[in-house]
Amino acid sequence: MNGRKKYCYLVGQISPKFMVTYDWREYVIEQMTGLEDQIGIINPCANAFNKKLAEEKEYAVTLRTRSTGIDILPHKDYKFVLESDIALVNMTQYDPNKPLLGSFFELAWYFAHPEKTVIGFAEDLNHYMCQHPFVQESVNVWCASVEEAVFMLQKYFITE
Repeated sequence: MNGRKKYCYLVGQISPKFMVTYDWREYVIEQMTGLEDQIGIINPCANAFNKKLAEEKEYAVTLRTRSTGIDILPHKDYKFVLESDIALVNMTQYDPNKPLLGSFFELAWYFAHPEKTVIGFAEDLNHYMCQHPFVQESVNVWCASVEEAVFMLQKYFITE
């Protein structure tokens, strides 16, 4: 493995009504503390927009209105995919009112970049979304938890 710093993008549902969608990302960041010189973490929640949504517990997109500037999200997320070498993908749908549309787009973008590694995990690996052929072909390895996914990230991408 070359000495170039790798970047890992944290893909998964973001719902201000379910803080676990933020919390698992913070767990990954905590577990990677001290390893920042080898792996940088790209956290899509680490911005003023998502922090405000989390505080207000409101969706950015509703059937009636849209927050100013939200149209930038697909472009921002695509840039994160291009900048990353690795993805940790949480396929758990915590908020039943919010499908994993963004995560599916990101998986498709990773599929178009087979040189990038995708580590998927979910609370229920037998769920239809995890078993669908489009998802199966986009994920390189499956883990049963975020803890196992972090272990894989550290085991295979951190040099001694």
